[in-house]
Amino acid sequence: YAAAAAGLALAIAVPQLTANQFYLHLANLALLNAIFAMSLGLIAAVGQLSLGHAAFAATGAYLSALGAMQLKIPPILGIVLAGLVTGLLAAALGRIILRLRGVYFVLVTFLVDQVCTLVALNWESVTRGANGLVGIPPIRVFGQALGSRAYFYYAALTAFVIVFIFIWALMRSQYGRAFRSIAENIQLAESSGIDTSRYQVIAFALGSGIAGAAGAAMAHYIRYISPDTFTFHDSVAYITMLGVGGRQTLVGGVLGAAFLTPLPELLRGLEGVQHIIYGAILLAVLLFLPGGLVSIGKRVLRRKKGVETPT
Repeated sequence: YAAAAAGLALAIAVPQLTANQFYLHLANLALLNAIFAMSLGLIAAVGQLSLGHAAFAATGAYLSALGAMQLKIPPILGIVLAGLVTGLLAAALGRIILRLRGVYFVLVTFLVDQVCTLVALNWESVTRGANGLVGIPPIRVFGQALGSRAYFYYAALTAFVIVFIFIWALMRSQYGRAFRSIAENIQLAESSGIDTSRYQVIAFALGSGIAGAAGAAMAHYIRYISPDTFTFHDSVAYITMLGVGGRQTLVGGVLGAAFLTPLPELLRGLEGVQHIIYGAILLAVLLFLPGGLVSIGKRVLRRKKGVETPT
């Protein structure tokens, strides 16, 4: 709890530590990416790997953007509704595709991602195709537009804390225990009387709904959404964040997002070798920290307690 409090205090102080708008933009992206990674972690908690997570983020983004532009729905309400609708759509879809396991489920989620991209490209009367939706209204709080990146940062931080606490509480409830049982051995969980299909649908719907709300927030932040905003590469990026940070922990997705979001920008000046260095860093983390970045903190705590760290 002390580490969490210290991390939150540092996060609150970020806008006071720098006035650089670019750094604040990266901080905003890192917070949103952390929400995406945590929401994907919910689906991973039941032993499934989704390659279509960006599709649900895009669904939420388009729903909220269209609601604000055409129906004049307030952005905050639109974000909540987008998350709810995306979650319901994911629940309906999950009842079908969650019957598949392993690589078959992964392939189907990849197809879902591709279908959503094609719909966004070709349904021009609604999505405006490749041109996208421009001029999406910004989020307003008490009538004040969050046009400043610092203001949006605090709104995003608030949303991040809410999502973090929600998932943390969920994983410590009977739902979390059922999720872990399913991930460890689905046959044993079924034989123990756990309705595995129900819990998998719940995890899939909640994870996708949170991604939809975060995607909606992203759309109102950048005030633009197109088929290129959320792609298959983004789904892979969220999976990478989980893997690098630590897939088995809630904090892992947060650390992965905080580490990987600014990394490409830090390597931008190294033309010709930036992708090689980026790949080498990821490979080094995965090879030497198989438990992810979160395992560093665990090792430090073990040493402080005088417990030998296993090799």
